[in-house]
Amino acid sequence: MPGKMRTPLMGLTLIEPMEGQGPVDMIVHKMTDVVSKMNQGDIAAKEQYDRFMSYCRDHPQVILLDRWEHIEKVFDRAVMFDYLRPCIKGQDPLFKIPDSITLDSVHLINQALGRLSFPIMCKRRSACSSTEAHQMTILPSQTYLDSTQKWTKHYGDTEPLVLQRFIQHDGVIVKIYVADGQINVSTRPSFINVTPQTGVIHFDSQMLPKQFEKTVPTSSCPQDVHNVVMSSDTRNVQTQKEALLDHIRLQQIATLLQDHLGLTFFGFDVLMESGTNDYYVVDVNYFPSFKNVPHFQSTFVSILKKNLTSSSIDQCTDIDQN
Repeated sequence: MPGKMRTPLMGLTLIEPMEGQGPVDMIVHKMTDVVSKMNQGDIAAKEQYDRFMSYCRDHPQVILLDRWEHIEKVFDRAVMFDYLRPCIKGQDPLFKIPDSITLDSVHLINQALGRLSFPIMCKRRSACSSTEAHQMTILPSQTYLDSTQKWTKHYGDTEPLVLQRFIQHDGVIVKIYVADGQINVSTRPSFINVTPQTGVIHFDSQMLPKQFEKTVPTSSCPQDVHNVVMSSDTRNVQTQKEALLDHIRLQQIATLLQDHLGLTFFGFDVLMESGTNDYYVVDVNYFPSFKNVPHFQSTFVSILKKNLTSSSIDQCTDIDQN
């Protein structure tokens, strides 16, 4: 690890008891991967989860980045939107969130009729680190609100779902990475504006292109998805969208989300609505990959130092008061 951090860093394993792995002042973790496996019935992952939670309960003095009760706020997409709603109260909110409803099963899909305007996006409620969590469906019109449609076979009979209004955004999505309040902003290819003639789009968000090309690129995503994603920006739409981006507003949104969610490392997605340029926060995820964020390693170390220093000051204050 770069920098002059004197505190030793070491990896912890959940395969064996954590108490025997040495004294610990701070734990930085991504337990979402373990929980994803646990939710799929992995017994070993369940044991690791229980071991971690037990250690945290028995050692409340250990700093956690981040605390599990905060991470849980974005683990379920319906719960996440519940936490975001207080952020958009008032006359001039910093952002909006899409209208959405929850369903207990894909067989109840017709309940969306009259409750959401089209197009709509269908996602699993679970936002954990699993392949299925990244698989989604765009329904362009009410014609497809039928549980006998082929697209419904992608979802289990008892899988809870979130349906949300699809925000038309001209094929550009804004990705914001947040490390303790510091933001990094980038844009990526996304879906061109959907019409009733588009047809159903089922896709894996992890397979979408990560950058724009000035010529028609060779895409790794399926051909039917490739045809509706603006992976080739020959009209400079990306440049136009980036020129409209208000980075001060994005920083304010990041600060607001951090205050409400209590997370140190997270990312969120913004869609600028076609025609209005209204900002819609459509997703928040815990500890995304920061590999393309410049100087993240040094930023990461600085955040650890700050938290350790703050904890030491708090402990000294407690001693003085006693």
